[in-house]
Amino acid sequence: MGRHPIAADRRYRARRSVKHAGWRQVGRRIASECLAIRVRRLGRVITRIYDTALTPYGIGIAQVNLLAAIAVARGVRPTDLTQVLDVEKSTLSRDLKRMEELGWVRSGRTARGRGRSLTLTPAGERLLVQVGPPWEQAQQMAAAELGKQPFEQLRKLLSPFAPL
Repeated sequence: MGRHPIAADRRYRARRSVKHAGWRQVGRRIASECLAIRVRRLGRVITRIYDTALTPYGIGIAQVNLLAAIAVARGVRPTDLTQVLDVEKSTLSRDLKRMEELGWVRSGRTARGRGRSLTLTPAGERLLVQVGPPWEQAQQMAAAELGKQPFEQLRKLLSPFAPL
């Protein structure tokens, strides 16, 4: 006896609905529990706060991060910055090129003459000092957005990831 077409159709729909329920369930779980998604979203929210505060100075928090790293690690090589800041080489190269064009960063030969080293120019040093107060404001705004206690807990939790 051959299969009945209606029964086969029901079986097909039943299998299909199980698959749909499966991917919906997985989708809901990822959407509600995924740490990576939540951290990325939080990163965008916090970045927006800092970038808004820094806009009048023509700089964003990513560039401030680079200026600060170069200031702290004088004469740092770009290769070392990619590792310390955990950024892609192409991203760092693009950002450094722009910062050199704006006159904030200078690249020169390392002391041993192997590769190049980065330093802030006087304009870069002035800019870093100028963005200090709006950066402080952004810190306070981020703390207000998250709440003081969660802000401090998050800072402590993330301290092992502080590059310098």
